[in-house]
Amino acid sequence: MAGKKPQKAGWTRRDFFNWMLNVVMGVIAILVAIPSVGAAITPAFHNAAPVWVNLGAQTGLQQSSVQAGTGGVGTVVKAPYSYVEVDHWAKLPAADYAYLRYIGGSCAFYILSPICTHLGCHVNWIQADNQFHCPCHGSVYTVDGLNVSGPAPLPLGVFRWKMVGNDVWVARESTFTHAHQRTTESPTEPCLKEA
Repeated sequence: MAGKKPQKAGWTRRDFFNWMLNVVMGVIAILVAIPSVGAAITPAFHNAAPVWVNLGAQTGLQQSSVQAGTGGVGTVVKAPYSYVEVDHWAKLPAADYAYLRYIGGSCAFYILSPICTHLGCHVNWIQADNQFHCPCHGSVYTVDGLNVSGPAPLPLGVFRWKMVGNDVWVARESTFTHAHQRTTESPTEPCLKEA
């Protein structure tokens, strides 16, 4: 009578290699899952508060817009600002500008983003044409930032702004801030002044 082959106590070589394969596959799965989970939960911890930057004194900005315009009507002027760009752990000094126009009344300023909504180039203000022109692909915008021609899908963004003492501050939220809320017929909420 043929008997069963006696079993040795402990693991076989095959058991050991199966165990090692499972450990290696588990480590790979964890390494792949970490960035995916991080990408999924990071927006929940993202600080959505805008970064406010100082454009300068209200009187100076108003005077430069009115002097460049005709009579009491202001025209577009470039208002530069600087800020600290936070890129993960690095804090780097950066600078940009907004286009500002004095319009008077309770909402004294109309402040536009200089970023073309086509591919993100900075537009130029052409005083003689009373229009913004994008040097990259030819998009043209009115003095209010509305589309005239070119490939740009949206009007220029409008910055929210507020007064702090005598200084005008704008919220650096997005390059296309509030552009999606505007139509080509009229600037929706041209004045986004904070209380």
